Amino acid sequence: MFGSIIAVLVAVWFYFTAKKKGRQPVSWAIAGLVIFYMVELVWTWFVTPSLKDSAVHTQSSLLVFLTRYAYIAVGLGCAAFFNIKFSGNNDEDDA
Repeated sequence: MFGSIIAVLVAVWFYFTAKKKGRQPVSWAIAGLVIFYMVELVWTWFVTPSLKDSAVHTQSSLLVFLTRYAYIAVGLGCAAFFNIKFSGNNDEDDA
């Protein structure tokens, strides 16, 4: 549930970034959601199982927290990188 709220906030952030930079807002918001959810999916398939295994064996509250919420931080970081790196102004193309 918390991840879904963050995904909506990512879409809103991408939408308003697109409006400022002259991109199509809906397409850019969808791109933000795709980036966030693809990173989340990859994290869930490849990293979470080993974290769960470690958390079960060590009884570490930090590992339990990471197992539940680390995908949000990683997905948000990748979405932020994508937005900052590729949201450049379209005026550069005209020069």
